[in-house]
Amino acid sequence: MILEQKLSVLERRNAEESSSLQRKFEQERKAVKSEVYDLERKLEGYRQELMTAKSIISVKDTELAALQNNFKELEELREMKEDIDRKNEQTAAILKMQGAQLAEMEALYKEEQVLRKRYFNVIEDMKGKIRVYCRLRPLSEKEILEKEREAVTAADEFTVEFLWKDDKPKQYIYDRVFGSDATQESYLVQSAVDGFNVCIFAYGQTGSGKTFTIYGSEDNPGLTPRAIGELFRILRRDGKKYSFSLK
Repeated sequence: MILEQKLSVLERRNAEESSSLQRKFEQERKAVKSEVYDLERKLEGYRQELMTAKSIISVKDTELAALQNNFKELEELREMKEDIDRKNEQTAAILKMQGAQLAEMEALYKEEQVLRKRYFNVIEDMKGKIRVYCRLRPLSEKEILEKEREAVTAADEFTVEFLWKDDKPKQYIYDRVFGSDATQESYLVQSAVDGFNVCIFAYGQTGSGKTFTIYGSEDNPGLTPRAIGELFRILRRDGKKYSFSLK
């Protein structure tokens, strides 16, 4: 939560600073452009007057002094523009550096979240707690022929994501997320043979993949046929060491 708050503050601060600098730069650019345009017009007028007033030395000296003063102002404006350009470059470099820092912090935050959830799951598994998994079923042959696409994706091993209103992503977190390419294998049979009560309960609306997960198909059997096959494999393997009873 602290990292999220820091990220939010940094993003808001960056947005405000960027917006303020952009407005300031636009105002200064317009002002400089206008002043340069006015000075160029004045300069052209002075040149014409200088050509027509060559015979009058005093007028020529006065106009020359005015032109020199205008040149000085123009040079100052050019220096101001160069200073503004330098400040804009510095601002862009700072924004780029802050963007890289934000990206790094976000990556570290996501990595820490995944590790924390993974370790928490290990502890909960050791306690024998009820676990809630999310299985994303693969597209059926009909859906593939109709060129349908997957509506829900796995953001990571604990999070599912789908597009909500205005195409904004919405996420849900589970104890574990299995993508559409996950196998039907389960490691709970050994726990049952070891004397623990094990139950898998599939829940979901029609078409969400309950039957596929539990029963599967000939090419890809589900949890039930795999569990039964694994159960008898363990019984055959350990039949000489233990006495088993099935009912």
